[in-house]
Parts: sequence; structure tokens; C-alpha cells
Amino acid sequence: MEIFLLRTSLTADDSRSASSATNESHRYLSLEGRQLVRAIGNKLRLSDEPNFDRIMTAPNPAAVQTSELFADRVDYVGAIEVLPSLATGVPPQVAAPLVLSRGNTVLVVADEPVLSTLGAFLIGRTTFPPLVHAQVSVIRDRQPAWFLRPGEIGRAPLLVAAANA
Repeated sequence: MEIFLLRTSLTADDSRSASSATNESHRYLSLEGRQLVRAIGNKLRLSDEPNFDRIMTAPNPAAVQTSELFADRVDYVGAIEVLPSLATGVPPQVAAPLVLSRGNTVLVVADEPVLSTLGAFLIGRTTFPPLVHAQVSVIRDRQPAWFLRPGEIGRAPLLVAAANA
């Protein structure tokens, strides 16, 4: 089983001051964010040709946009499932069974800290490396496998702190 974790790409913030920053539930992808997610999707399609059984996303607009753009780039034609359990503040124990039951190759799109918390839970560790915007991290058979960041040439091993004995 392979679980691909994709962090929501960069969002636009129309405000000019931090005090009037746009609420997360209303943020949408910026032009740069759209370009990043397209590029990472293209790179993944060309290097691995993944065949996703399911794509699941957090309910916020930027996550949905990220998942749709990525799905287009990797030629995924199935439905994109919006999971409220991928929202900020929901414990990973709620989303994990849903993720694990959706197929052999699954993509989960959300933001931090949701993804690193879910990643840690799935591999049975207390921590998981946080993802940068539009980064893909892969868990294979409940073990950390590799990650791919925007702007980098290739994938790198996903290193996670050893479990406590």
C-alpha cells in the first residue's frame, strides 16, 4: 500500500496587513501555488506514472484546488473525495481508517499540521517531517519511503526519527 501525502500549495492573501488576513476557509491558490502543484504533478507523472485508486482532500478551497490540479496532471479521472476529518484540529485516528480503506494507492491532500500528524500516526511514530507547500511525501507499507519537493530535481529518502524502544 502506498499513501501519498500532498500539502496544499501556496495561497493568495488579498489583505495588506496581518490583522485582516483571510481566514483559512476562504483562501484560494495563488498563481505561484497553481504553478507549483502543476509542476509537482507533472514530475510525478513522468517519473513514476502513479495510478491512484482514490484522491481525498481536506474541505478548504485551497486543498480542493490543489487536489484537482494535481489529479489533472497525473491523469486521475475518478472522483475526488472531500473528507471533513482532514480539517485542522481533527485527530488522525479519525481520518486514518478512511485513508487505509480506500485502496492500494491513495493521495491525501491537506495542510500542516494535519499531514504530518496523520503521517506520524500511519507509521506509528510520534513525529513526521512537516511538508512544505506542494510537497509530496510517500508512505509505503506503513513505512516512510521518499519525498519530492517543488523545485528539486528528484525525490529523496523520507527520514523519520527512530521509534522509542
